[in-house]
Amino acid sequence: MKKKYTPENIIELKENEVFVFGSNMNGNHAGGAAYLAVQKFGAEMGNPEGIQGQSYAIPTLDKEMERINLTDLEKSIRRFYEYADKHPENTFYMTKIGCGIAGYELSDIATVVNCRDIPANVIIPEEFTHIPGFKGFNENMQCRGFQYEVGKDYHEDGNIQACESGLHYCKYPLDVFGYYPPANSRFCEVEGSGSISNDSGDTKIAVSDLKIKAEIGIAGIVKAAIEYTKKRCTNKHNAEEGKAATAGSYGAATAGSYGAATAGYRGAATAGSYGAATAGSYGAATAGSYGAATAGSYGAATAGSYGAATAGDSGAATAGSYGAATAGSYGAATAGDSGAATAGSYGAATAGSYGAATAGSYGAATAGDSGAATSRGASSVGENGLAVARGNGVKVKGGMGAILVIAEEEEENFEIKSWKAVVVDGINVKPDTWYKIVDGKLEEV
Repeated sequence: MKKKYTPENIIELKENEVFVFGSNMNGNHAGGAAYLAVQKFGAEMGNPEGIQGQSYAIPTLDKEMERINLTDLEKSIRRFYEYADKHPENTFYMTKIGCGIAGYELSDIATVVNCRDIPANVIIPEEFTHIPGFKGFNENMQCRGFQYEVGKDYHEDGNIQACESGLHYCKYPLDVFGYYPPANSRFCEVEGSGSISNDSGDTKIAVSDLKIKAEIGIAGIVKAAIEYTKKRCTNKHNAEEGKAATAGSYGAATAGSYGAATAGYRGAATAGSYGAATAGSYGAATAGSYGAATAGSYGAATAGSYGAATAGDSGAATAGSYGAATAGSYGAATAGDSGAATAGSYGAATAGSYGAATAGSYGAATAGDSGAATSRGASSVGENGLAVARGNGVKVKGGMGAILVIAEEEEENFEIKSWKAVVVDGINVKPDTWYKIVDGKLEEV
């Protein structure tokens, strides 16, 4: 059976049909679908939201005629769905709200329209069934044993139910770390369509049709998380409502949960859970769980569990469990268990168990049990981990069962002079002991 979508042009309705249009907080229905709602379907001037005759208004613009943030728009859409649930005798035709005067991107509206499973009596435009998102894979581009490929389209028949059947992905970027930790995983931008089922307790979504658009890596996930949060915030100072706070140079900005905080040079920015915090050079940025924090040169960025923290040159970045931390040259990056930490030259990177730590020239990388550490300076891992060091005068260390790989370079041309790969067995190679290569042989430091 062919799926039903909202017609492009609606000029008349049956008695039990309702016209759903985008409005503004002034209730000034003077243009586009709103004007048609006044002329034909009983919309009331001055009424910004709710049922009005044979029409239902969803505000997409505030009283200053500026776009409402996506968080508030989603709340209005949820209220509309609750009304539709209570009136199953009616059929509601949603027009392309927010895509006219308000000027939202179609992909943003598609995300909030699909904030939950859409009531059976609500008909939406076909454009709102193409939902952007993000998906994680193992290092071989597999998810739950199924092989994926960038640029390909995938389809699953049958009933689609989130957490049970269908092709799954996340609408909120950082949620991918809850399924595939940054270490040894790959991340892609995707688009879902067809039959759709939302997970009520998460941003996870199941679809019948999925396109793997592009591989974006951890850096792309972090950037997308910041953009995702900013679009759900305003520029008003209101921590309780989760708005965005902005301060000038030497200032401090604080926003509540789901908020975004931005501070100028030498400023400090703090955002609550799911928030994004950005501070200028010499600044400090802190974001709550699932948040993303970015600080300029010489800054420090800290993000909560599942968060991502990025700091500029000489900065320090710290992310919670399953997080990803990246710091510039001379910086230090620390990520929690299963996290990934990357630091520039002369930097230090530390990741927890199962994590991956990478440091530049003369840097130090440390990972916990079963983790992986790569450096051009010193690499250290826990039990059953992997430590790799390459350079001049480099050293490695690992717990029992760890694999140590060390390569000594020629000073003048960086070519490999000698190398060794050994297993920490407690007999020939001791646990928790530094080793280096001397005259082609492995020796304790």
